[in-house]
Amino acid sequence: MDAPIVTHSEQRERRRERITRRAQGFWSSDRSLTVLLFLLVGNIFIVPLAQFATWGRLAGRAILSLVIISGLIATVRDRRIILLAIALTVVSLFVGWEDVERPNLYLHLFNNLYSWVFIALLIVLILRQVFREGPITPRRVQGSIAVYMLLGLLWAVSYEIVELLNPGSFSIASQRGSATLPQLVYFSFTTLATLGLGDILPISPLARALVVLEALVGQLFPVILIARVVTLEIQYQRNR
Repeated sequence: MDAPIVTHSEQRERRRERITRRAQGFWSSDRSLTVLLFLLVGNIFIVPLAQFATWGRLAGRAILSLVIISGLIATVRDRRIILLAIALTVVSLFVGWEDVERPNLYLHLFNNLYSWVFIALLIVLILRQVFREGPITPRRVQGSIAVYMLLGLLWAVSYEIVELLNPGSFSIASQRGSATLPQLVYFSFTTLATLGLGDILPISPLARALVVLEALVGQLFPVILIARVVTLEIQYQRNR
């Protein structure tokens, strides 16, 4: 007997069903996103309280490393990539300890660039899962919140890189010297939420450009996210 002919529309529908099953399995079984959100919230509240203590700076590095590892576990299924990321994170922690004991500009930049690359990678990987076709589940909502908070961290690290390369790029009321990462994390999230408190001001042109870009992302990301999520749910219900 001849094999049944499968039309292009049927192939597309089967492919869509496979994608939906993969998305459902991923977002319904993985618990690493909960850990990731817990660490992100902890990073906001714990690190600023200990910003001037040595253990506080090390705690900040450790929490950021755990954020990276938990985010990769939540989004990557290749164990070799996860092990490689863990190894790089351990190296980064040792470099961070050396930087605390004997401050060095290049070590500090290495830590920041490493963190920036992995945070940006996590944002891309989680967004791919959030915007994938299929039903809207609580895991997608958790992923969306994680991306929003990771954006705040990404800009905070970017601000510190700018401050390291050009000291005085940010001015803090009643304080002399360069801004620290916990202070820039606070500034980043107030900018992302467009609060504009005014206690930290961007001075250099690059710092001002980054602040404007973050404010735009803070306004546009929730709008685009809600529109995409509503569209995905409507398509899913229609396909059912």
